[in-house]
Formats: sequence, structure tokens, C-alpha cells
Amino acid sequence: MLDYAHKFYTNGNSFQGFWWYKYGVRDVQAVLTSLVNRGFLKVSDLKSTLKKQTVEEIEEVLKAYGSSKVTGEKAELVQMALDKIPEDELNKRFPKRTYQLTKAGKSALEEGAYVHYIHRHSVEDLDIWSLNQLMHTQPFMPFRDKIWGYLNQRSIEHFANRRFGSYSSCRYNMSQFLREEGKWLHALSMLAEVVFYDVNGACCNCDPGFASGFFPYKNSLAATSQFIVTAIVDCQEKLGYSDDELKTALTERISKLSTPLQLFAADECVQIVFMERDEDKKGLTKLYARAKRIFKQKHPNLKV
Repeated sequence: MLDYAHKFYTNGNSFQGFWWYKYGVRDVQAVLTSLVNRGFLKVSDLKSTLKKQTVEEIEEVLKAYGSSKVTGEKAELVQMALDKIPEDELNKRFPKRTYQLTKAGKSALEEGAYVHYIHRHSVEDLDIWSLNQLMHTQPFMPFRDKIWGYLNQRSIEHFANRRFGSYSSCRYNMSQFLREEGKWLHALSMLAEVVFYDVNGACCNCDPGFASGFFPYKNSLAATSQFIVTAIVDCQEKLGYSDDELKTALTERISKLSTPLQLFAADECVQIVFMERDEDKKGLTKLYARAKRIFKQKHPNLKV
């Protein structure tokens, strides 16, 4: 609530539905009032209110009050309005007030940083309640370390139980976590894993029995998503890698992986990444057709 408070007015708000369906809060305004009464929030002052207005709105009130200069940076216009226009007049023009954090509110928000992080990020089945429990369980450590440990443990469990689809999804979450920290090389390594398991049928837990859904390329269940490819390209740009360097990095990581069902060799997995990036549908169609022929030779009794 402290994280969102600055977006709300002291009255006349329309609150997001998640307050009720995620957190069971029906009367959001009552909680805001409670936070004010307990010293975590205060009603915003006039300067803070002006900062929330558009440049056009501030220019308009300056013009109305006869100011000869009404252009400039927003901060300059705000100060000009405060200096040249009586406070009563500004209060009449801008009567609506939002909330500001007090010192206690800022401290509480900082201490509970994990709360607004997990609210905004999908991390496996980790929610505010379960993360709060983790945070108050030994060993005590920063929330990002707690989340990383949780994700690592979950990925181990998924792999051990041959839940390759869940494993791939978990590794993607881990790659996102690493990208947030600017650890681009490690993130790229995770994304290489995601590609490998996805194109080898992770969504069907790498079960040959689902082969009829793997081919042809169009609508294949054994494919990598565009957002995965976009994330890989982002890592490439941050690392300053050429295409050859990216191919080398992806190939080195993928060549160390294994799965019960391998539809594509390591170099083919890398080819898929580049073909998806370049929208080479013709090349992808040929590559999947070749994989289908090889699969049929290995599994002549399965319907493909």
C-alpha cells in the first residue's frame, strides 16, 4: 500500500481490483487513512501537488495570473508558480491532494522491498505470503538471495522429477532475475538451456509419445518462443557479442545438456535461435522436416 499511495488522492479514488482478489482488502481507502494515522503517510503539500500536474496545466495557471514567462522546465515552472501565485489561489486551482511517504513510511517501504518486488514479478508459485515466510526463516539474508535460492531449489526438483516444461519455465525466471542484476553472461547461459529443452519437447516433458505435435514446424509444440529469442538478442547486445560469438556461447552451453528426447543437435538448436530471430520460416520448416525424418527412423512404431 505504501508503494502505491502516491498514486491515490485523499478521496474520489477508483482502486485496482487486485486489492481484493489478491489481498482480500475491500476498503482500500480505510487502509490509506490508517497509514496516515499511524504516521507512515501524510497528505502531500502544495509543491508535491504541482509536481504531479502537467507542464501545460502549470503554464495555464501562470498565464491566467499574468506571468510574462510561462515556458521552461517543469521544475522551473513549479517554483515560478509557488513564488508568483498566492498559496490560496493555487489551492483553489489544484485542490486534490495525494499522499506522501513520511520518514517512517520510507523506512518501512525499504525494509519490505520484497513485498512490492514479488507483487510485480511472477516467480514460480512464490507470492507475498510465501516469500514473507521465507524472509523470516533462517538463514536470514537479502530477499534477492532468498528468491534465487528458492528458484534454484525448484529447478532441481523439476529436473529430478522429469518435469522438463516446469524446469524450462523456472530457468527462464532465473534468467530474468539475472538480467535484472546485469549478469548478462549468466542470463544467456540460462536462456540457452531454455531453448534446448523447449525445442526438444519440454512442454510435453520430452515424451516421444507426443511426437505428433512436434512436427511440422508450423504450430509445433517443440519450439522456442519469440520472447526467449528477444531476451537472447538483448543479452547479445549488452555483451557486445557478434553473431559468431553468440553462436559460440550458445553452442558451448547447449552441447553440455542432455534430455531423454533430443530432436535437435546442439548446432541445430542454435540455428533455430537465429532463424527465429531472422524470421526464416522456410529454413525452420526444412530443419523440422529433417528432424522428423530422423525421428521416424529412430522410432518407427510411433505416429508422427
